[in-house]
Amino acid sequence: MSANSNLNEALGVLGEKLQSLNAMVLANQFMVDALRDHDVKLKALDAETARSFLRQLARKTFGEDETKQDVLALILDAMAPRQSADIIPFPTR
Repeated sequence: MSANSNLNEALGVLGEKLQSLNAMVLANQFMVDALRDHDVKLKALDAETARSFLRQLARKTFGEDETKQDVLALILDAMAPRQSADIIPFPTR
């Protein structure tokens, strides 16, 4: 029984890993397609507006599908507003 239980547990973990990998593949494909299909528009936008556009597009693409919520979450996290990498001057004395 113990070997069977361990095998079932291992298969469960493997299934979760495969689902995560599939979500990453779908998110990556979405990004490739979006960059290809909206290349001109994205180049014309500043960084934050482009991320916002991609978030809206992701919600439109995956928002209604309950089975794709993990994909949507990955894209929204990757396209979340970020602090810029602008150089912040040190305070002077």
